[in-house]
Amino acid sequence: MGNKIITGIIVIVIGLSFAACPNAGNDDNDPASSNVWIRVNQAGYTPGRQKTAVIFSDVNINGKSWHIKSGDNVVLSGTLSAGQTGDNYYLAQGYTSYRIDFTQIQAAGKYFIEVSGAETQQVIISEDPYSLFAVQALMHLRTVRSGVNNRHMKDAQAIVYNVNGDWTQGAWKEVSPRRTVEMLGGHYDAGDYIKFTLTEAHLAWNLLSAYQENPSFFLTANSTSGLPDILDEAKYSLDYLAKTFPDENTFVIQVGDKRDHQQYPPRLPEKDALDGQRPALCALSRVHMGSTAAALALGAQVFKNIDASAAALYENKAKAIYARARQNDTQTSAFERDAANDFYYDENDTDNMALAAAELYLLTNIQSYLNEGKSYAPGAGYEVSWTTWNSFANYRLAQAEDNTAKSRLLQEAKNYEKNNIWNIPGGYLWAGLHRWIEAANAHLRAQRLNGSQELSAPFMGVLDYTFGRNNWGIAMIASQQLPYSVRNIYNYIYKLTGTFPTGALSEGPGDRETHKAMSSYFKVPANSPFEKFNTPAGVFYDNGDDFMIQESTISGQGGFILMLALASTFIPK
Repeated sequence: MGNKIITGIIVIVIGLSFAACPNAGNDDNDPASSNVWIRVNQAGYTPGRQKTAVIFSDVNINGKSWHIKSGDNVVLSGTLSAGQTGDNYYLAQGYTSYRIDFTQIQAAGKYFIEVSGAETQQVIISEDPYSLFAVQALMHLRTVRSGVNNRHMKDAQAIVYNVNGDWTQGAWKEVSPRRTVEMLGGHYDAGDYIKFTLTEAHLAWNLLSAYQENPSFFLTANSTSGLPDILDEAKYSLDYLAKTFPDENTFVIQVGDKRDHQQYPPRLPEKDALDGQRPALCALSRVHMGSTAAALALGAQVFKNIDASAAALYENKAKAIYARARQNDTQTSAFERDAANDFYYDENDTDNMALAAAELYLLTNIQSYLNEGKSYAPGAGYEVSWTTWNSFANYRLAQAEDNTAKSRLLQEAKNYEKNNIWNIPGGYLWAGLHRWIEAANAHLRAQRLNGSQELSAPFMGVLDYTFGRNNWGIAMIASQQLPYSVRNIYNYIYKLTGTFPTGALSEGPGDRETHKAMSSYFKVPANSPFEKFNTPAGVFYDNGDDFMIQESTISGQGGFILMLALASTFIPK
């Protein structure tokens, strides 16, 4: 599928006499003079899917007419009615919000939605609105690679640390006598320079799943390996994960530690004084081993007919790691504790181990793997994130004809069906957008297992929300090809080089209470144009110092790329 966009014009007009004003999504503009706002998916809509714009206001606009134009021609019209009253949670404005449904317009083109009192909004209908943004999202992952451009090259001799005492306390010590392991490569987890095996495996699994959904969707734009960008990135991740199990009693869960957060002033990774001192935290942790085995087993499936040598390595490592994880001397999990928080502490391993078993069965067709996967029986998850892989495991088990796993996935998906103006599947929390994206992916996959070929409401809601159909009218992926997108990502690679953070995904709005508690670590912008649209529950700022809202994680990035692949496979009735 190419990334050509065909253009035309449509305009929506509402019959009110307000002065036109800038869109609040652009922080160079002041939204305070506006009375009416239009929110759309800025990337665009495929022709056959449901297409809606959200309009909300500071004044009562119920009963007003609207019409849609193509050039000077009216092609659709209606009246604003049956709106939703502002709930003061998902929307701050007190008056009713409205959805305009223009699904029946299916001609590909560039459109403009115009409402009196609001800035004109562009809308695109295209056969392929999203491949450009998949390329850009993968560019961000390439930007946060470790082991290139003189970045932490001495991770090739990372110093082995083992758990110090009770593993539930998160303390570590260097082994004696000193030894090292080769852990060059991988990706930096977020705005810091630590590499976490759990989130690396999460990234790899999502990238490989995305490729399986629609291989032709992914382009070769930046890869020099001969592979499409997505497989080039997935292989970089898999090659790192294959190093995590250098011998029968050593498994690497993390490279780098809390000292990374104590380095001042901020530095680029190639100028890190810690290079050569970074530890490899090692523990036989089933959470990490199961996740890694799952990613490697899926890698073996994908690369089987592309790179037989790589596929053989991934298969052998996946089998060995999974088998070792099932021995009695392993532990549920391991993590590092610092003064502020625990680094990715996951207390439940059944979802990770079940996914590993499912992937090994789908790779080998060996019945014992499927039996073991069924025995783990991960319950219906309450979210999808680095700590909750239940939907991944139940989806893959269901594909292996485990009907009880399918039932659990459908039960989980039902919990993501929420009645709010944006159709997003949850409330505000830290990194909420990343969790909503993955919940939306789980919901769509559950519906497809159930025979539906429609884009489900939670999936469309989160997809559109991510691309700007939200309170603030801003796309949450940094892109200079979008009218209004985030510009400031918490990442020193971008900040210190002055580079636009192309393809980096914001964590999205956070809950106000946590944001207030964390704001001692960053300054909340004064007179922000986004403030008007913050609610008592949720806040958003395009602030590059705000690690709660604007830190891009590799887990979130992988889930977003899977979402784009899923959206690209939509087949209308």
